[in-house]
Formats: sequence, structure tokens, C-alpha cells
Amino acid sequence: MKKSAVLFLAMFLSFTGFAQVKLGLRLAPGLAVNSVVGDDTFDAAETNGASVRFSAGPIADFFFADNYAISTGLWYTVKRGSFRVPGGLTDATTNAPLGTQTIYNLQMIQIPVTVKLYTNEVAPDIRVYFQLGGTFDAKLAEKAKEEDDNILAQLSEAQDERAAYKPIDIGLYLGAGAEMVLGENTALFGGLNYNRGLVNALGRLDYNGSRINDDLKIRNQLISLEVGIKF
Repeated sequence: MKKSAVLFLAMFLSFTGFAQVKLGLRLAPGLAVNSVVGDDTFDAAETNGASVRFSAGPIADFFFADNYAISTGLWYTVKRGSFRVPGGLTDATTNAPLGTQTIYNLQMIQIPVTVKLYTNEVAPDIRVYFQLGGTFDAKLAEKAKEEDDNILAQLSEAQDERAAYKPIDIGLYLGAGAEMVLGENTALFGGLNYNRGLVNALGRLDYNGSRINDDLKIRNQLISLEVGIKF
């Protein structure tokens, strides 16, 4: 294991030694939604609208050719965890209502690893880029919204405040945009990107003796407008 880690580090340092590195900052407000697939007890569960969330942080593009780069970064991203159950749910033991929906803010640290492909100039000092890869997401915190009508918040409180959502996610990342060179070392960029979680986001809460994430699959999605500067 240690030999593999040393080999990977050596390869990375070798790659960065030959690559041209461009650093930058990006801000990406976007629309956060959830795909919802339910079964058995949760077969009536459905999506619960969308909300504006945002992502921001530094980026690093490692150019190994004029038109090709490996792009990564460290982003603070807020996602939305939500679903609704028409008619609501009740506790089978106490018959107490648990609510009709769930809405959470999920604060994440994202590490993207993508390939960024650039065209030649489509106008003076302007190139179009396309981006494909993935993200690794680690949860910093989760915050329940509208707790009195929040199914998972009620269950979490009853089960010793167990987390409603998993601590990690793996995502698919797709993007496209344009970059404009302003000077020898400065460029502005803007584009549209799509980030889809591939892991069922729900944690290990129980409902009436059964694990919720066995019957309900929630996957996070972000559609964002990205702007930033590289230097």
C-alpha cells in the first residue's frame, strides 16, 4: 500500500512538473433538485420542487497540451435533500404524524477530477471548452428545514439524532463554456454544468422497523451557471 502511494505521488509530481498549471476561483449558483424512486412504504414518494443553491472555491487546471487539461479544485457546495409523500406519514406505534415532506441543506466539500477539452479560438482570444469527469463529495453538515413538517427531521430526533443523509457522495460532472484571455496570465470563463450524484444520499434512519434507504432512493442534482477567473 505504501509503495503504491509513493508511486502515485511520484507520478503526480512528474505530471505536474511537465504540465502548465493555471489556478483560479469559480462561483456557481444553480438549481438544486432530487431524483426520487420509492418502493413499498415509500412508493408514493415524489420529487419536492427545486431551490437555488451555490458552489464556490478554487480550481486548478493542469495543461498537458494546448487544448487539453486535467481540472480539479476544492469547492464548498450546498446541495438540497428533499422528497414529499402525499398524505404524509405517521408513526405506527404512537400514530403521531411525522410530516408530509423532507427538505435539508447539505453542506459539502467537493473535489472534482475532470478532463477539460478546448477548441481553437472561435473569436479573438476566446475558446470554447467541454468538461467531463466526476466529483467526490464529503458532507460537512446537514440542516433540516421546516422541521415541524419534515419526515426525516422527526425520525432523526426520535432516533438519537442520527444523520438523515450519508457522509459521502460520488457524482458525474458535465460542463461546457467559454474562456476569454484578458492578458498573459489572466482569463475569465463562464459556462453551464450539470452535477448528478450517483449514490443514494439517504442515511441509516429507520421507519416503523425498516431501513428507509432500502425502499427510497434519493440522488442529488445541480444545474449551475459557472463564472470565474484564472491567473
